[in-house]
Amino acid sequence: MKRIAGIRELSTVAILVAEVLFFAWYLWPEAGRTHPFFNLDNALLVLKYSSIYGIAAVGAAVVIISGGIDLAPGAVIALSGVVTGHLFVASGVGLGASVAAGVLVGLASGLLTSLLIVKVRLPPFIATLGMMGIARGVAFIITEGQYYDVSSRLAPGWRPLGLPADWLAPVVLLVLAVVFQILMTRFQWGRAVFSIGGNETAALFSGIAIGRIKTTVYVLGGVLAAVAGVVLVIVQGQGKADLATGYELDIIASAVVGGASLTGGRGSVAGAVLGTLIFGVLRNALPQIPGATFYDRLIVGVVVIVIVVMDQLMLRKK
Repeated sequence: MKRIAGIRELSTVAILVAEVLFFAWYLWPEAGRTHPFFNLDNALLVLKYSSIYGIAAVGAAVVIISGGIDLAPGAVIALSGVVTGHLFVASGVGLGASVAAGVLVGLASGLLTSLLIVKVRLPPFIATLGMMGIARGVAFIITEGQYYDVSSRLAPGWRPLGLPADWLAPVVLLVLAVVFQILMTRFQWGRAVFSIGGNETAALFSGIAIGRIKTTVYVLGGVLAAVAGVVLVIVQGQGKADLATGYELDIIASAVVGGASLTGGRGSVAGAVLGTLIFGVLRNALPQIPGATFYDRLIVGVVVIVIVVMDQLMLRKK
């Protein structure tokens, strides 16, 4: 029982369940009306859009576990979506090649970020902050303030990978979450990531190739953010430079709420996915409460601070 109680993800599940129950109670409709929050269609909507940013949160969790930070996933999501939309709509390139190019954007951004951190030795905060500005700026330069209507070029009833469009993001998230959970828990690479985040000096003397592991971490973070951008463009049907603006906080917060420690060395992919669902429910339910729409950023910030403070108190107690 002690071992079960010590599972960090259980507290995240408890927060998610309590949140759903609270909004189900608070938004309970008058007799005869459909519940505006607690229904299958709305649950699918929450799952769909939470999954898009959950894909990027998986990469952010791996970066944070390694002791780093990535402020660029929102901008990379936008740039990958813009590149995909530009090639598919404006240049007439096939959808498969356009999607591949969008994912390569994440690969390139991850390589550049890792180069700045590993070779130039810039702090991750500065390197990823610069990458955030570069990616967002390039996206606006490509679009010139316009947007690409991807949906107009997709056939009616188009089913990506044979799935309904609404299920694309959840399925992609599930597959990636399982893959990275296994990589982080059962492979030497995952153990090396935890070791570097826990104590980089000890990891170095243990023979771990610090630079190579950090490079793979940031490259994978960029690729996953790009995958999220491609999925967002396909689901939403538009490639715009202002996509995912400000979602860096949500992505990082999802990983932190899911148990990733900002000091590195602790966290999990499963926790990041659960954290994404927590914020997805929050963003879906708050607009349905009169006057509460403007409080979402405030609540996200407060939640992050509270979780980090609790995490530090638990760490000191241990």
